[in-house]
Amino acid sequence: MKRYVVSSDEHSFVGRLYGLGIVSLNFDSYESMCQYPDIKYAVDSGYWADNLVSRVESLNLAGDLLWPEPMPSSFKSMPVSRYQWLTIAADVFLVRYVSVIDCALLLVNQVFQLGFSPRSCTAQKILKAPIPDDLRVLIQSMFDEQELIRTERNARVHHGLEREFTDDDTTFRTASLFTDKGSGMVGTDRYGRKVNVDLSFREGLAGMQRDFNHHVVRLEGHLERLYDLLWEAFEDRFGPLVAKATHGMNANAKHRRSSAT
Repeated sequence: MKRYVVSSDEHSFVGRLYGLGIVSLNFDSYESMCQYPDIKYAVDSGYWADNLVSRVESLNLAGDLLWPEPMPSSFKSMPVSRYQWLTIAADVFLVRYVSVIDCALLLVNQVFQLGFSPRSCTAQKILKAPIPDDLRVLIQSMFDEQELIRTERNARVHHGLEREFTDDDTTFRTASLFTDKGSGMVGTDRYGRKVNVDLSFREGLAGMQRDFNHHVVRLEGHLERLYDLLWEAFEDRFGPLVAKATHGMNANAKHRRSSAT
């Protein structure tokens, strides 16, 4: 299965914020910059946008585990078994995927100046805040899309439940440990089939790869729309701040969005 590589910094709104953020190099401290509302707004927005970009692209860490190059020919020299490899990949994906939505909410909070602290910036509060209806619908859609993943993440992190990679993970887990770290294992699984760690690993890997590609493709589509909506809201707030500024450090700051991407 072909891997989908995740990217989140190609939208022009992200580039716009990165460009505006260069002005921060004129200051020795964040506190000295905060005296200029337009610069503070732009730099803070850029900070949370970069936070979101970094978290989205960190999903590629899970992709690296699911599409290793090259695939290990033997796991005997690896620090983990094949079952453990899949478990780690699942943990990385689940935790980071769910946190992408949280990071997106923080950017919404910043652009619309809603005033929530990072800890209290939840989907429930953002959805009740004064934001455009089309943005509210998008956030609800993103939250609904990740609900199954969030539920699994919570079950793994808080309740110790593991994802099932095959129809007999008890045998797969045990056989993988004996085969990859011991002298091997022979016998049958609970369905009477001959133990085959390679087959079980490929089955679990393929399932994880399908889930990864499905969710990240959907996520990128949602983020494209999110950036479109936030760009318009950002310029509506940034423009008046620039108009009032007298510091002379806002070169190109009056640029308006010319396209949706």
